[in-house]
Formats: sequence, C-alpha cells, structure tokens
Amino acid sequence: MKPLMLDTNVLIRFFRSDRKIADIISTYEKIVVPSVVLGEFKAGADPAKACGQRQLEVLESFLDSPSVGIIPVTEDIASVYARIFRVLKANGTPIPQNDMWIAACAVDAGATLISSDGHFASIPLLDTHVIE
Repeated sequence: MKPLMLDTNVLIRFFRSDRKIADIISTYEKIVVPSVVLGEFKAGADPAKACGQRQLEVLESFLDSPSVGIIPVTEDIASVYARIFRVLKANGTPIPQNDMWIAACAVDAGATLISSDGHFASIPLLDTHVIE
C-alpha cells in the first residue's frame, strides 16, 4: 500500500480530533509529512503562546511515531516540482508555490496526498484524496 501524505490543512484537522481524518489515517500503515508542511504548521504555531507551544508538542509526539516519516526536499523533488510548475503554467492553472512543493514530494514518494484543497486535482500523476 502507498504511504499517505498529509497536507497542512489535514494535519491541523487531525490534531483537532477530526474523526473523518482520523478514520482515513487509520487505514494506512505509513504516514509521511513533507518538510514544507512542517514549515507551514510551525509558522502558524507561535511558541511564545501556550496554545502554540502545545501545538508544537503534539506535532513532535506525532512525528515520533514509528509509522510517521518526514520527506525532505531533495534534488529529485526539485525536478518534479519544476515539471509540475511548467505543466500548471502551460495549462493556466497555477496553484500556491508551497502546494506545488507538497505535490512534488507526494509524486516523488509515490504517496497518496490527502488535502481539503481541490486544486491538487489539476496536477497530473498526483494521487490525491480531496476531502471536505
């Protein structure tokens, strides 16, 4: 089975105990999180505030699970990103830069990307599970 890659909005919903997300995640043996998602999540969690500190603690606990891996951006992923960028530009369907990086990580890892952002469906070769 392919690994499941989490987009930032799904990671947030999972940490807020969204049952729909938890049910989907529970069907996968391997969960992966791109470093880009970690950056987005950490940018939104202010460690100077108690709630932000708690969010970061929950993240670290989650990442410590043996079934969870982090996908760093590599040269191969940069090449996939460039292909995605060119295709979307040619098709006139641009999406946010970070989302192109997340998609490139998913394509390179052979993972299914779960997100609530429907624009991922416009990326060829990307296996997505878009949720509401």
